[in-house]
Amino acid sequence: MSTAAGSHRLVLVTAPAGYGKSMATGDWVRSSELRCAWLSLDRFDTRPARLFRGVVAALQSAANDLPRAGDEGLLALQQSLSPDPAESYDLVVGALEHLTEPMVLVIDDLHLAGTGLADGIVGVLAASAPPALRLVLSSRRQAPLPVERLRLGEGLGEVRAADLAFTLDEVAWLATSLGRGTAFDARSLWQVTGGWPVAVHLSLAALARARNPSERQIPLADYVAEEVLDQLTPSLADFALRATTCDRLGSRLAVELYGQPNGALLLQECLHSGLLIDEDHRGGESVCRWHPVFAAQCRGILERRDPLLAESLHRVAARYYQDLDVGKCVAQALWGGDPLQAVMSLGGHWLEFVLRNDIHVLEQLCLDLPAPWSEDPEILMIRSACRSLAGDNASAVELTRRALAGAPALTAARHRRFDISRSLFELFLTDDRPDLLAAADEGRLLVDAAADGYPATHATGLFLRGQAEGRLHRDDQQAITLLRTAAASGRANHLEAVEVCSAAELALASAEAGDLVTADNQAAAALERAKALGWGSREPMAPIWLARGITSYWKDDLEDAHSHLTRALRVDSRLSPLGSITRFYRVLVDCATGDPRRLAESSAALHAFDDRRLYGLPWNALHTIAEAKITETKGDLDGALAIAQPLGAGVHSPLVDTLLAELLRRGGKATAAQRCTESLTGRRRPSYIDTSIALTEALLAHTDGDPATAHERIEHAVNRANPQSILRPFAEWSDDLAELLAQHAAWGTAHEPFIAARTAEHASNHARQSHSNRDLTERERELLAHLRSMKTVAEIAQVLFVSVNTVKSHQRSIYRKLGAAGRREALRIAVERGIL
Repeated sequence: MSTAAGSHRLVLVTAPAGYGKSMATGDWVRSSELRCAWLSLDRFDTRPARLFRGVVAALQSAANDLPRAGDEGLLALQQSLSPDPAESYDLVVGALEHLTEPMVLVIDDLHLAGTGLADGIVGVLAASAPPALRLVLSSRRQAPLPVERLRLGEGLGEVRAADLAFTLDEVAWLATSLGRGTAFDARSLWQVTGGWPVAVHLSLAALARARNPSERQIPLADYVAEEVLDQLTPSLADFALRATTCDRLGSRLAVELYGQPNGALLLQECLHSGLLIDEDHRGGESVCRWHPVFAAQCRGILERRDPLLAESLHRVAARYYQDLDVGKCVAQALWGGDPLQAVMSLGGHWLEFVLRNDIHVLEQLCLDLPAPWSEDPEILMIRSACRSLAGDNASAVELTRRALAGAPALTAARHRRFDISRSLFELFLTDDRPDLLAAADEGRLLVDAAADGYPATHATGLFLRGQAEGRLHRDDQQAITLLRTAAASGRANHLEAVEVCSAAELALASAEAGDLVTADNQAAAALERAKALGWGSREPMAPIWLARGITSYWKDDLEDAHSHLTRALRVDSRLSPLGSITRFYRVLVDCATGDPRRLAESSAALHAFDDRRLYGLPWNALHTIAEAKITETKGDLDGALAIAQPLGAGVHSPLVDTLLAELLRRGGKATAAQRCTESLTGRRRPSYIDTSIALTEALLAHTDGDPATAHERIEHAVNRANPQSILRPFAEWSDDLAELLAQHAAWGTAHEPFIAARTAEHASNHARQSHSNRDLTERERELLAHLRSMKTVAEIAQVLFVSVNTVKSHQRSIYRKLGAAGRREALRIAVERGIL
């Protein structure tokens, strides 16, 4: 407060009732060395003449108390407003210009002056008063004054509710000063009240009087009724009592609760009337949020005044939230005495809780229902699913038995939903679910059945089918279509879990289909949407990070690939298991970088992974080719071939066969490599698979002396790689491809820039390698070998019997000669060039 008033000509103190505006302003006045005039307004000050008289009287009172040279004009002013108000205003401004020392005018409760301030004395002083006058205006709502010029130019001091709210330390100090012991939980009180000063004061006062020291009821109802609601117009006060049925609401819910079309307008009026309400944006929608303590007090007031109306409003809110927010629907339905509404909401949306792994929340919502609704067959089935996912199979079986026994009593529509939801859960979401192929085929019938009258279940089914098709890798386009439809349906029906999960899986499906550009864009859009909805880094985000890891790997952005894949593993969920393929790509990335520590980590993770075959690709083949890659990276090509020997000559997944074909070619097994490439004929070949296998075929043809086939295959590979920026195969086999790419450029290509860039990269790397190998000293080579270990610089210095500074000097020399930015990159380059 003192900082704002001391450095600005105009200070606005704006906060709702109970934030101590008058007290804070009064404390500042008492401690200020400036002359201060104080004017407190009441509801009669809406009349310009009365307000003018009050302002002039306050200024003259301050001048009389501490007279200074130049006050004569101010003291001579008439307190009555002339027939021409502008004449009186000019006289006041003129008198203030003669002040020889600054004076502060504080106007408290400015909101009581109405809406015509800008054209009256206060507006004139705010806009035109000389520098000698400091103006401090305290109000519950934003003063209707033209202050933007000051805010952007001369400077405007502003003190808001957040500045006046008590901090945790202030709550603790106040509690101690009122006799609460050190064991008092100040943090809980601070969190409940949000630091609202009047709520903190009254709570502590009530606790001091209470017989039971743990009593935490906040006795604010009388204060809220008298100091807030009674200060509003009757219509706005009535609206506030109805609208606080919910802590958060938008325009549509405001209309529903008020029961009249102008509910949305009244909600906006609340925002500008100094009530305890804020506006925020979640998921792109404007939502108003009441202060929770204020809303609770208003609900209590309405329940005492009209309990039947309060109960009916809870039912209105429950109906509104039925398909938007199950948790809020259940709470509102129970408060409104309508448990059936809660049951209907849970029955229609429980699968969404499973998708976002909120089974504990789901189970608690079911347990909160009173009898007999807690024994409803749908509720029992939901609880059975929760127990099953929690590993409590005995309870799950018993709950299922009771659910099935009671199902015939359900209405036909609910019985049908019961059967569809239960079947979808058992097909796609349980640990003992059937294989993906059977689930995808059986799920088609269930999803079609849900299309008639069950939008939430239908959207969830579309997602589960799309996810299964994506895992099967039998029809990429079908998976993408299903997921797109599910995402659109989720968004249209406000099904956040379906929307976010579908968007995440869509990014992964696009990446695996070879559309890396779309995958990147989809992943970015899905993350942005998830952030807007407040999802953060939850389990359904794993497919996004895996998609980004895959695209980064094939684009040869290895650091980003490692980062994304690490995040995917961190948030992986057993309901959407991606661990096998994520670990596999981590191996590919770490083999490409050659970082010994990372390679050891990914290798250990590979060995520790349980073979559950949940992803859709046979884990044994993935594991075997990954082991072979690790062994080859360590320099043992023969060992790698021996490991891969059980894989034969292909007929595995396209990814495994592609890597196997190239391994066989490098190992001199040309015939087996050729058979492996031929096994991919007519099979699913995403862009990166097609690029890689075409390069292997080109190198085989080049070795066989078939230049026409070699160049046709190179051109095909580049044609597939260029649009998607697929660079990894060219980088990994750059030495083998160098001569062939140079010949291909001379042969003729439609992609000269791409070929030239790959050739230039190889030449640059080769020149740098030759230069580096020649220039590294014996001591630098020795140090480079130690850098492969986990030793710190200090530990390496101790082993080599040199100082830490000497080791750092050698490090910098090594990095410069290898053209590396750091330790990891230096080791990768050294491995690639055969230095290590």
